[in-house]
Amino acid sequence: MARQEKKITPVISVINMKGGVGKTTISAHLFREFYLHTAKSVLIIDFDPQFNLTQTLYSEAVYEKLKSHNRTVLSVMESPEDNSLYSTHKKIGAVPDPGEVAVNAKYFFDKQRDDKKVTLDIVPGDFSLCKFSLMDDREVLKTAAKRFSSFIEKAREVYDLICIDCNPSSSFLTTCALKSSTHLLIPVRPDRYSMLGLRMLDNFVDSFKGLTVKPKKIIILNGIPTSQYDPVVENELRADPIYGRLTLTTSLYATKLLEASPRHTGFATDRKVAYSKSLKRRMRSLATELAEALGLK
Repeated sequence: MARQEKKITPVISVINMKGGVGKTTISAHLFREFYLHTAKSVLIIDFDPQFNLTQTLYSEAVYEKLKSHNRTVLSVMESPEDNSLYSTHKKIGAVPDPGEVAVNAKYFFDKQRDDKKVTLDIVPGDFSLCKFSLMDDREVLKTAAKRFSSFIEKAREVYDLICIDCNPSSSFLTTCALKSSTHLLIPVRPDRYSMLGLRMLDNFVDSFKGLTVKPKKIIILNGIPTSQYDPVVENELRADPIYGRLTLTTSLYATKLLEASPRHTGFATDRKVAYSKSLKRRMRSLATELAEALGLK
């Protein structure tokens, strides 16, 4: 009998050293369509202390309830029994299973795979993550890094894909994400500054000695104007001998549907408003490309 190959779940960090390029937008809304279109179970981890992804999807009241039950990424980084914004500890403690902290956002039963349950789950963010970027206690940071790595390995046994929404800096949290990643999804707006962020990230990853295997890079163009668009930067990117072949064919256009609004929480493609169907089609085209790049087609 042939030995069955062990499933290798990709772990993709959405990252760019430049802020404002659409990392959170892509983490939330693209992977919502990815899960549905590819019938793959996806876990999204809000790993940015600003936790904008969480605020995009959940109201303040819902979030506070989740936080009171220790269902945020902070419980991944340290044992929840005595955590706070101002202190942490060196004991590694029991690393939670994904089901103990992840919140189910969507699910369906795949008829083509014997009614297998396909889920989209979220590990909500937490402002208290910022303390790990402010401290220099190596033992505490080493403990947090071990817990995060162990949690990712547990999650890889459960999900088909793990997405980490990263903060835009070269911080301790960034290195945790990079060490666990098989791939990097790098959003780039068609301007010089986000291209600079791409190059900075590229240099940082290539020179980072803590990576035994470098994550594969995938670039996505985001926020392309729908009128009076000057494609100079895009043309340079696509013609670049290194970055051109890493850039997905499908791009995302600027749209108010993807803008965060205090009046609406949830996924952009779920909204029954003008142009939402067009956005959904483009997201699904991106999902197909991305699935091929990740080997999940």
